[in-house]
Amino acid sequence: MAAEGSLLPSVPGEPLGIAGGGGSLPRIIADAAAANGWRPHILGVADGIKSDWSPYPSRPMAWGKLGDGLNWLRVSGARKLVLCGTVSVRPDFKSILPSWRTLMMMREIFGVMRGGDDNLLRAATRTFEARGFEVVGVQAIVPSLLAPDGLIAGHAPDPHEEAAISRGVAAATTLGALDIGQAIVASRDRVVALEGIEGTREMLHRVADLKRRGRIGRNERCVLVKCRKPDQDDRFDLPSIGSATVDEAAEAGLAGIAVTAGGSLVLGLDDVRQAAHDKGIFVVGRRTIPNGGEI
Repeated sequence: MAAEGSLLPSVPGEPLGIAGGGGSLPRIIADAAAANGWRPHILGVADGIKSDWSPYPSRPMAWGKLGDGLNWLRVSGARKLVLCGTVSVRPDFKSILPSWRTLMMMREIFGVMRGGDDNLLRAATRTFEARGFEVVGVQAIVPSLLAPDGLIAGHAPDPHEEAAISRGVAAATTLGALDIGQAIVASRDRVVALEGIEGTREMLHRVADLKRRGRIGRNERCVLVKCRKPDQDDRFDLPSIGSATVDEAAEAGLAGIAVTAGGSLVLGLDDVRQAAHDKGIFVVGRRTIPNGGEI
């Protein structure tokens, strides 16, 4: 039975294109789509290029074969396309030998490669749409991935931790408005770390090192805040957490994690709850408004 609110195929077996990078999310999307009557066709890209996508039709797609990959999806009959998974290194089209189909796209591609991640993904989406694809968000396929409002796991935050969350939401919203990152670490009194192009994991490793060196006070309760960017296109790159995020936050000495309710993803909710219980930290969803405040 399809989950309530899931996007369903117009006919059973309708192809669904998935551009799958690294991590668990592309497999989650493919399995849920198949259970709902879609026939996933997966382009393994970037960190997902060497993944085993069986039993689904798939092909690895080097960046120089972008045109060929999109043609493969078009020939398969896929008209809807989901972009998901980790892309840890941007494609460098200037240093590769493109296929003929990709060569014909190079003018568009060089225009796409400018700016931050959000600008890049918006421009890439326009390129896909110009070729007849409709880009849909992962939450259209698996609505249950969206973070709920309120306490998700662990203990309820105390007043000091709530103050840290509020400071973190304000900082993360500003960071997102500049298309720099989606995550920060904050305490009640200060912002401790901002996410740049290195990503959340490496930021948390940096916080753990700061903690070991005494740059963060032993009793300074800090939280990780991951926020949806203001005016973000919700079809791609929503902030996400999983059990590994909980483990890394605990390793960094954090008291908890706050994410945008309804605008971020929780991958493996049961595993996240178990990890939060084991590590003694909280996970909460907070509904935010564009100026960084809370509803």
